[in-house]
Amino acid sequence: MASYDPQQHNGKEDKSIFGVIIHSFFVVPFLIAVFSVLLFASVKILMMEKQTVYDLLNDVQAGGMTKRWQSAFELSKVLGNPKLIPDDDKFDQELVKAFNQAQYDDNRVRQYLALAMAKTGKDVFFDPLIKALKLGEKEENLYAIIYALGMLKAKKAIPVIANYLEHQEARIRLVAVMALGNMEDLQTVNMLKKTLTDSEPNVEWDSAVALAKMGDLSGKPILLNLLDRNYLAKFPEVDVQEQTEIILVSLKSCAHLSDGDIKAEIKKLAQSDQNMNVRKVAMEILHP
Repeated sequence: MASYDPQQHNGKEDKSIFGVIIHSFFVVPFLIAVFSVLLFASVKILMMEKQTVYDLLNDVQAGGMTKRWQSAFELSKVLGNPKLIPDDDKFDQELVKAFNQAQYDDNRVRQYLALAMAKTGKDVFFDPLIKALKLGEKEENLYAIIYALGMLKAKKAIPVIANYLEHQEARIRLVAVMALGNMEDLQTVNMLKKTLTDSEPNVEWDSAVALAKMGDLSGKPILLNLLDRNYLAKFPEVDVQEQTEIILVSLKSCAHLSDGDIKAEIKKLAQSDQNMNVRKVAMEILHP
């Protein structure tokens, strides 16, 4: 949500009549205005903090255009706290109803509601999300819905998600791979093997990592690359911090593998990688 930060006014005291006039007729009213804005913002924030998940859901359904997507966003954040997830059927039904009604609303409403469903971890949301894909969801919303099904580990959605592994948009293929990988179900192995030769590197990488987590070494050449900073440095868009994150994810996916080549690469990282955390994780894998 957009927020407005009032500009601060700095100046030296002036003992002249002109300075007094400026202070009386500009600075003081300005400070009063700033104080009023801050007071209004504080009251609004306090009111928002007191809103329950039911209040937010009601705003999604009955609020104005901007209010709806903002409330859906807040709801997806609040439900990230397991203690605040309602344990009653009525809330679940109303969330599904709001999601269905948002089909022709601002795309952000539907996207954030899909994420809110995923945050609950409840199986009851499998069918509404799968149905959305089967009925031909708008392309703008595909990423969020497929991602949500992956978060929910909705294994019954595997055949539907698999249809997006050949989507024309790379980001949709990527999220399909991510979702299937998150299922950690052996029926996805053959599906993910096909995406090891995708034209988008990120799709290849995630496919290899997902397969490795399930003990499949079909993506071994890719995994060896992902453990090599010299290879990752060939991608200008991947900075050093992102290189480290990729290596850490790859290390954890390979931790249970007994392949000699991969173990040798892990040993190199443990001995000489520039990042101490990478060296620590690599050492823990070698000496559990």
